[in-house]
Amino acid sequence: MARLHNAKVGSVYPFLDTRFPNQKTALYPVKLTINLKGSQFRIALKLYSSKEVFQKSLSNHGSIPKEAKILKTAVKEYMDRAENILNQFPNIDQKMFTNLFKSDAELKVSGKTDMSVLFQKKIEELKSEDRAGSMAFYEGALRTFKTFTKHFYLEDITAEWLNRFSAYWMNKGNSKATCQIHLRSLRHIYNRAIKDGYIAAGHYPFKDYTIGTSSKSKEVLYPEQLKALWEYKPRTYGEERSKDYFFFLYLCNGVNIKDALSFKWSNVKGDMLSFNRAKTIRTKMDAKEIVIYFHPEARRIVQKWGNMDKKGYLFPCFNDTTSDMERKSKKDIFARNLNRDMRPIGKALKLPFHLTLELARHSYATKLKLDGTPTSFISDAMGHSNSKTTEHYMKTLPDSSYKVISDNLLRF
Repeated sequence: MARLHNAKVGSVYPFLDTRFPNQKTALYPVKLTINLKGSQFRIALKLYSSKEVFQKSLSNHGSIPKEAKILKTAVKEYMDRAENILNQFPNIDQKMFTNLFKSDAELKVSGKTDMSVLFQKKIEELKSEDRAGSMAFYEGALRTFKTFTKHFYLEDITAEWLNRFSAYWMNKGNSKATCQIHLRSLRHIYNRAIKDGYIAAGHYPFKDYTIGTSSKSKEVLYPEQLKALWEYKPRTYGEERSKDYFFFLYLCNGVNIKDALSFKWSNVKGDMLSFNRAKTIRTKMDAKEIVIYFHPEARRIVQKWGNMDKKGYLFPCFNDTTSDMERKSKKDIFARNLNRDMRPIGKALKLPFHLTLELARHSYATKLKLDGTPTSFISDAMGHSNSKTTEHYMKTLPDSSYKVISDNLLRF
């Protein structure tokens, strides 16, 4: 059997592993040996053979027995697949090669680059870095794109394709913001594909398509609604806990629940609490430190629900966790339970939207805006790198304020 070789990337040839015979049949497993960028590794195939048949299957001269011919054909299919991978992915590594070889991507049929593989490579990197949140974003985007199109290939992505995807997503009643998140993930993978030589920069589809930013105002609790929530008397243990956590987030600069659960007593310095957002600490060398006044009410909430031995985390949710994957799982469950227990409160207060922990962040930014606080201060307090991000969190003035302004127009 001829040896297949790609001088620029690597080579592949069959190998009979005589170290581990099958106990029932005494046949040996057939593998492929891959030489890739100076390293060598083997991939097991779903084939077994005797030494004699395997040696005969390698022959390119004369007729060979039927059993050897069957093996030769089967091995050649695997080798053709391996060669297609080497040809299509010039910067491939062992992990990516193995994932692609074992996947069901139609390489031989399509002759195109499967985006699922490029996404999966990014997902594997994030997993190895223990970045559970980012990994979830890319996994969600990949599932969405594969739902949109059965064959998800790099070469098929054009500005027209992006427009069709956006229309498809919005027509299903999904949010524009989530669509933009998915498309940013896709843009990142496409940029990597250009850098790694999978496609020419001239095909870049995002030069003719703008992802944009969502201008839709988020739901928010205005001061009178915050007052009603503050004065609300919880009827259950769950309502009491969820209300307390909501106001802890609100009083701590509208911090998100993951960062709050990540607070440790070592972050507390007297009357202040300082930290770096989990969202940016690994992606920005100059991640901004956020400083919070540790409000007495926030301290009371910690005393009520937290760890008071002054060791480890302020709250017990992340106790005994060792990885971001574990923390994300615990955070998701904890936040889901808190949001569930907040729904009855929102209904009791007759809010026109679901009451959730996320609203604490939006309400904090809006309250400061209504109080006349400079946007630059709000940006610093929330850990944003620019004011545009902050403005996205700040709701416009309530309708009642517009009425007051309008009523005053003819009061000279």
